[in-house]
Amino acid sequence: MANIRFGSSFADRDLSLLRRHLHLLDSELVPLCLAIKQSGDPDGAGLCDSAEYFIGNGFVAAQRYLTATRSGIGVCAADAFSCAPMVSADLSVAAAINAGANYWKHMEEWFETLGKPAGELKGQAIKTLQQIEIITPWADYTCSNLLASLLGGRSLELSLLVPAIELWRDNLYAMRDNSGSNSLQNRHVVLLS
Repeated sequence: MANIRFGSSFADRDLSLLRRHLHLLDSELVPLCLAIKQSGDPDGAGLCDSAEYFIGNGFVAAQRYLTATRSGIGVCAADAFSCAPMVSADLSVAAAINAGANYWKHMEEWFETLGKPAGELKGQAIKTLQQIEIITPWADYTCSNLLASLLGGRSLELSLLVPAIELWRDNLYAMRDNSGSNSLQNRHVVLLS
C-alpha cells in the first residue's frame, strides 16, 4: 500500500495496520514476559520459546512495512537500511529490524547448513548475523535479545518500535526529497527512547 503525504503529515495505512498487528502480538508477549519473570524455570516451561516466536513474527511484520514503504517511494534497500535513526554508528533501526526478521525466517535453514559436513554460512546469512552482533550476541533467543537491545531497557513490547519506524519513514522521505542531504532527524540515536 502507498503512503500519502500531505506536507509533513502522512496518511499511512500500512503503519496503522503494523501498529495494530504489533499490539496484537504484545497482547501475548506482555503476559509471557511477566510469566518469565515469575517462573523458576522459564526456559524449561517453554515461556522463552513462546516469547521468541511472537517477537520474531513481529520483526517479520515490521520488515514487510519497511520494504513496502521504501519500495513504494523508490528508495533502494541499501539507502533505506542506512537511513536514521541509528542504534550504533554502523547500524540503523531499520537494518536491525530487517536483520531480526531475516534471522527469524531463515535460522532453521542456517542451523541445517551448519549441521552438515563442511557446512558454512555465506552471503546474506553472514551479513545478517554480523548486523545482529553489532548490538547483541547471536545466541539463544536472538530475537528477544535484539528487541531488548533496541528498546534500551524498556519492557519487551513490539509496539514500542513504532515511533522509531515512523521516524525512519519520515527520514526516508527527507532523504529522497533532499537527494541524501544530512537533514535527517536524530542521525545518531544510540538507543531508542
